[in-house]
Amino acid sequence: MSEITDARLDFISEYILKSYKLKPDKWAKCLGVEENKILMLEFLEKADYPQLIVTVNPAGLITPSYDFPAALKTTKAVYFIKKSKEAVGKENFKTNLVYGDLSYSPLEQLSALVDEILVPLLANPRNHEQWPVVVSQDVLRHVHNLKSSVYVVAGQVKGKTLLPLPVGSEKVESAADCDEKDDSYDRSLVHAIESVIIDWTHQIRDVLKRDSAQPLLEGLNPGPMVEINFWKAKCENLDCIFQQLRDPKVRKMKELLERTQSSYLPSFNNIERDVEEALSEAQDINTYLKPLIYHVDSMDEVEFPDLMPRLAPLMHTICLIWSNSNYYNKAPRIIVLLQEICNLLIEQFAPPMIFTRLDKFIERLDTLLVRLWYLR
Repeated sequence: MSEITDARLDFISEYILKSYKLKPDKWAKCLGVEENKILMLEFLEKADYPQLIVTVNPAGLITPSYDFPAALKTTKAVYFIKKSKEAVGKENFKTNLVYGDLSYSPLEQLSALVDEILVPLLANPRNHEQWPVVVSQDVLRHVHNLKSSVYVVAGQVKGKTLLPLPVGSEKVESAADCDEKDDSYDRSLVHAIESVIIDWTHQIRDVLKRDSAQPLLEGLNPGPMVEINFWKAKCENLDCIFQQLRDPKVRKMKELLERTQSSYLPSFNNIERDVEEALSEAQDINTYLKPLIYHVDSMDEVEFPDLMPRLAPLMHTICLIWSNSNYYNKAPRIIVLLQEICNLLIEQFAPPMIFTRLDKFIERLDTLLVRLWYLR
């Protein structure tokens, strides 16, 4: 094995200390642990270990590992990756290693890298003046697809559906503001808008077809909070989509489609109509389900013997939802909610009391179903 004064380890330590702004004694403590020293030397001297990941724990101790951490909640990590599957020599270690910082939010870091470095670099026409036109256009198309994919995935992680804009979206306003009698317009821009409408249609359909009953259909046992949270999240997501469709740039895209009499204009109108209707439904249901939160939380706070008196207010609230909501007064929806309430009660059943209390609950549930039938 190499000595502690190995120049490769000095290089690694220098970068780690600068990146984390630590004092040299932290590195000395890290090397003082024999396992850490062996791990880093094996990374350098054996071809079987392609990467070294270094993190700092809450106590301020440097911790090396061969694997990327599953999650970085509050701090970053430092990585060293070999360019080739071979040992790192003492003479060329700086050129044989790729190193840098890994953000605790890697997706946002990737998004910033694509938006601020890759796209400006590869989309700049001066950087491919000597390229054939076909190659240049193909590179631009792939760059934009990468940007759109990262944009969409970043939104999915946050629980939002983000609609990527088409290639050349910065030209939309000027194209839409041209004289109506002027037939000269960028056909490639119109084609890009039509293509992105297809993508939007698929994205929005995926949102619209999501059903709160899916966990039950998959054989799971969700409680009523799953239903409440589902409609809250769907309401927020649809509102996000609606605001994007009302964006001035998107309105200009629609004007350009109208001006060119595009066959994709009806699809765009259908998207707008479907989102507005779904948003109205989600807002209504989310509003009427909110009062259930208090009753569900109160049921979670008590033992089963004290649960029965709280059923009457809960059932009364469900009756009010049924009689007042414009969208939740349908049997399939209310049945899902009742099943989830049953799951909540079953979780709180104490084994000796199951059969003595279950009959009373079934009686009350039958009474509720009869009331719902007459209120429909």
